[in-house]
Amino acid sequence: MTDTQPTNNDLTRTIVLVYGILENSNPFWVFVAVKPSKYQSFLKAQKDGTLNLYQFTDYGEIIVSGAGTSPPDDVTIKVAEMYQTDPNKLKDQVNAE
Repeated sequence: MTDTQPTNNDLTRTIVLVYGILENSNPFWVFVAVKPSKYQSFLKAQKDGTLNLYQFTDYGEIIVSGAGTSPPDDVTIKVAEMYQTDPNKLKDQVNAE
């Protein structure tokens, strides 16, 4: 049995708030956790419109999503707690859009 130690890429994530439009033209938001090694390719895919949230595992994990133009404050606070980050940093992402 091999005992492999987790790498920094296995443990660390960058939390990003993504916005989009559903097929019915309604807006949605989604918090994602992106692996550091995949962050630049994630940004490129997001910028050029090829980001596929249905096949996101190469980049990391989807945390939570919802309909609307921005996540509710309680969701933002919960995500911040889960990933041990400052909720104000996540709220700044919400307010920057």
